[in-house]
Amino acid sequence: MIGRLIRAALLVLALTAPFALNTTAIAQAPPGSLWYNGDYNYVNGLPNERNTLVTQAAAYDDFNVTAPLGWHVTAVFSDNLTFAVITGADWEIRSGVSEGNSGTLVASGTTSSPLVTPTGRAENEFMVEVTGLNVTLAPGHYWLNVTPVGNGTARSFNSTTSGTNCVGTPCGNDQNAFFNSTYFGTFFTSTSNEYQPYDYSDGVIGTVVPEPATVGLLTCGVGALLIAVRRHAA
Repeated sequence: MIGRLIRAALLVLALTAPFALNTTAIAQAPPGSLWYNGDYNYVNGLPNERNTLVTQAAAYDDFNVTAPLGWHVTAVFSDNLTFAVITGADWEIRSGVSEGNSGTLVASGTTSSPLVTPTGRAENEFMVEVTGLNVTLAPGHYWLNVTPVGNGTARSFNSTTSGTNCVGTPCGNDQNAFFNSTYFGTFFTSTSNEYQPYDYSDGVIGTVVPEPATVGLLTCGVGALLIAVRRHAA
């Protein structure tokens, strides 16, 4: 049922913006991306919205933190097909998600000032980015959601991807996404159960936590440079 509703809604978007799917695709992994699941593949979209014509629906897709000491996350984002007026964004990072199981909430928040940027791939596709974060993730397997918040009108759909221009792992190719919606009556169910056996265009921005040896080498290098500068000045 949800799959049919989604296809109908996307058809309305296409008819409203007939040139959207003809827009030339561009790479869209922002600088500093540690994980990016890939560009929109023009296949479909999963409801990902709060306070639109739908009260709440959220798409979660998975990523791996592989650095030995983890990641320092400064921003998260999702790419969405929407004509909604975006007034905010909710975000969550979870671990241990499985069918009917929300897992553990690792970090979350809400902002009234997300960065909303056209991706250039489709007239109605926008990157919704939450910045200013200070989250440290240990090595492991996580799920990310970034939900656009609207003004009570229109719809929003998380863009599907096949991994083009991806960064990190998984690379838009494991179909391990989940859908959670009070409006549609689902609780962390596999998107394949909603006729959406796809991956979704989301990402994490930040830096790799450096290992002590790396920090030591950097400190020694800066020290040597300062000594050389002082000798030169003398």
